[in-house]
Amino acid sequence: LCHPFHPSVSAPPPNNKKHWQHQKGLIHGNMTTAASNTIAELQSRLSDLELSKTHNDVSGIIQKERTEMLLSLRKIMEAMKTDAARGASSKELEKLRAENEELKKINAKQNYRIEHLVNNLRGVVDK
Repeated sequence: LCHPFHPSVSAPPPNNKKHWQHQKGLIHGNMTTAASNTIAELQSRLSDLELSKTHNDVSGIIQKERTEMLLSLRKIMEAMKTDAARGASSKELEKLRAENEELKKINAKQNYRIEHLVNNLRGVVDK
């Protein structure tokens, strides 16, 4: 250090206790600030990692839910296809029942006519 009044003369460092405490405080204060900054940075990194982990966990849960929903939708689609196939069979079955009723009516009419013809033939043969 240079003496303030004589720039060419070097002055020894002050032997003042307050001066050294002040210097120590500055160094300690700088270290405390640096440590605080480091701790804040570490806390920030930790919260980012926790957030990332939470995000990954949530993503996994969402993926699982989507998979379950897709499986459920596939089951519903298969059930609808099966019901649609049964519906066609049901319509076909109704059509067959209606046709069966018509054939029963025709058969009953023909049986009546046959009975009537047989009775008339017996009457003619017996005469």
